[in-house]
Amino acid sequence: MSVRKWALLILLPCLVGFDGPQARETLDLAFRNLYGSDLLVALELTIEGGRRAEIRSFAFGRKRRGGETRTLLFSLGGGRRAPRALLLQKPGQGDVIFVSEGTQGRVRAMSSGGHAWQLFGSDFSYEDFRSHSAHEYRIEVLGEERVDGEACRVLRLLPLDGPYSEILAWISTKRPVFMRMDYFDEQGLWKRYQARRKKLEQRFDSWIAMEDQMLDLRTGRRTVRRVRNLLVDAQVPDEVFTLTQLTRRRMPNF
Repeated sequence: MSVRKWALLILLPCLVGFDGPQARETLDLAFRNLYGSDLLVALELTIEGGRRAEIRSFAFGRKRRGGETRTLLFSLGGGRRAPRALLLQKPGQGDVIFVSEGTQGRVRAMSSGGHAWQLFGSDFSYEDFRSHSAHEYRIEVLGEERVDGEACRVLRLLPLDGPYSEILAWISTKRPVFMRMDYFDEQGLWKRYQARRKKLEQRFDSWIAMEDQMLDLRTGRRTVRRVRNLLVDAQVPDEVFTLTQLTRRRMPNF
């Protein structure tokens, strides 16, 4: 057997099935890129799967203070009846979701359950927007593969909580970006997320997918998400991320 083949056999246990500092650092860097900055974002969702595509617009802001993450989401259609949500995450506590709908501006608490709450009727859910970190998963390294021409490390993630029983994640080796994620539940493969390499943009220290999509593999329905406006590390006042703001009719201007 050649020296090269012996070297590959020696390295293989280190590349596959290894849950250690390198795998967790890769995952945490990708999560920090997604959730580590304060943001204000206007998005357009194109939901395909019926006779004609539905287009929905919404905006969200995210702010971190200490260990707490607050996310405010506003539908930009439907006027005063448009749904709005405030998502609160605190270390060591369960997530809390407050929702306001209708013209009266009444706020009600909503159980996060398995985090499967759908985002404005699209294929993206609350679980896909909440802040994550590597300690929420058991991790296996499966190897390397290209997605849309981008070299990626492939990790198998076993969530300790939530609606997914398993996630396969393709993380770029060049930048801390999730290029693809396959979501499984108890029935098997359920959804597939994919970013477009040509639509990745760097804003300050963050890489942003200006266009990506979520595909429901059981129904064939697809939601394409496009960023229309974006501010990274925006200095948004704390009072924006409150129940008072939630009762108002629209997202703060940016």
